[in-house]
Amino acid sequence: MNTILKSLLVIATFVFCHYIMKSFWGSEWTKILTQADASTGVLFIPAKYLFLYAPLLVITTLLFKRDNMLDAIGLNTEGFNNYTFAALLCCIPMTLGYAYLSSNLNLSLSGLITGSIYAGFFEELIFRAALFGALYRFCRWGFIPAALTSSVVFGVGHMYQGGDAISALMAVAITTVAGTWFAWLYCECGYKIWFPMWMHIFMNAAYGIFSMSGGAVGDLHGNVYKATAIVLSIVYVEALIRRGKKREVTMASLFINTSASTLNPPFKPQMTAEA
Repeated sequence: MNTILKSLLVIATFVFCHYIMKSFWGSEWTKILTQADASTGVLFIPAKYLFLYAPLLVITTLLFKRDNMLDAIGLNTEGFNNYTFAALLCCIPMTLGYAYLSSNLNLSLSGLITGSIYAGFFEELIFRAALFGALYRFCRWGFIPAALTSSVVFGVGHMYQGGDAISALMAVAITTVAGTWFAWLYCECGYKIWFPMWMHIFMNAAYGIFSMSGGAVGDLHGNVYKATAIVLSIVYVEALIRRGKKREVTMASLFINTSASTLNPPFKPQMTAEA
């Protein structure tokens, strides 16, 4: 199957999952799961994510299978511990800044699980590894069109965080940029979701625990501390590149990825304080 047909199949499958699969999710499942987890979403949210997007994950895995099937959807666990530690270090200054700004704590365990862990894992798996990853790695789309395709949909999904039309558009714009940044981290960290996933989780967790206001848009002081996490993540990736990791996103791959479908030998990240 050529790359055009593969692209069309990936896009069609995503549209089917995102807009049509919900019609097959019976209301009875919602009732059963919300009763089982006392309306916390701990059981309901992962069950619905997996139900809605299972066809996309299956299609991506079958179309782009490798010796290690988990490679196709970014779940190869090599480097997991180092990426986790690096993301933690990157997010410490932001977390301390939020603690300084905050006067309220939200220590709800179910809120942490649903708002941070589930959001970080499933959004990176679906939007970065499955959708963006398939288009960029295997269908020869350039980084910009592949990232924008996945990131705009990701951004529109955060429109609810705006209180009016202008703030809703700002929320979409900011989360679109964030999705593009996560896509870049995914590429430069061996096409694995772990580093962007942990960045996503730790940033969401700090935001939720310290009850920061402003949704995706945030406020000036909060955004300054958020920027430290972004900058440190870039420093970490650049440190990996200086230590020998091949740069994946280049000027040559911005609009057409001529090296698509050719995976490099896995790079083993080193645990480093430079993160």
